[in-house]
Amino acid sequence: MDLFFDAMDAETMAGQLSLLSQALQLDPRNVGALSFMVRHLQDLSAEEEIELRSKIVVIAAEQLGEEALNRMHGHFWVFHETRPYMRARAELADKLFAVGRIGDAINEWKAMLELNPGDNQGLRYRLLASHMALGKLPEARRLFKQYPDEFGFNTVFAWLKVLDRYLAGKKAEALDALAAARKQNAHSMAFILGAKALPKQLPDAYGAGSKDEAASFAEDLQMAWAAHPAARKWLATVTAAR
Repeated sequence: MDLFFDAMDAETMAGQLSLLSQALQLDPRNVGALSFMVRHLQDLSAEEEIELRSKIVVIAAEQLGEEALNRMHGHFWVFHETRPYMRARAELADKLFAVGRIGDAINEWKAMLELNPGDNQGLRYRLLASHMALGKLPEARRLFKQYPDEFGFNTVFAWLKVLDRYLAGKKAEALDALAAARKQNAHSMAFILGAKALPKQLPDAYGAGSKDEAASFAEDLQMAWAAHPAARKWLATVTAAR
């Protein structure tokens, strides 16, 4: 583990690879080292990467053991020994999402939120955007209900509440939600309407309501709204009139 942590701090790719290789020589089933090593594999197809990451998740689950998985259910991440498993599973979900297997990614995120409802990894944001993109409004509303404090602090929840109310045919409520979303983070609207290009590099951190927050969630918001052209046209119209 010391070698793995040193690898994460390595200044060059060659240095990171060397340290990861040393870690795996000592422990061929080190989940963190395996996960990062996959990133360095050349000529790996998307499906091959998904297969490898699926195997890493299995290894992580085996290392925890069935008894621990059951005992810690609902409190994952609180226990440090669960974090390699949760990181590996999140990386698998991210890859599934990246290749368009959104339904499979959704299943992973939902299962992980059952393990850790506190969601220290922030999975709920892309999950919510994916539900909205697919028009799964009941599932999206369950997330709204599960995380009721997010609307004033996160741009994904704020702006997708607007979309939800529009799709529900509640135009007055959509306008109220729009006013709240603009107050929470007005910078997100340019990404939603396609007036601003998606960032090439995401910020390292962000504050609620900031330009960095808008950039961090631009892809998710744009995906959700782009799936509903009439809603996006309505948004452009009502904001232009104000």
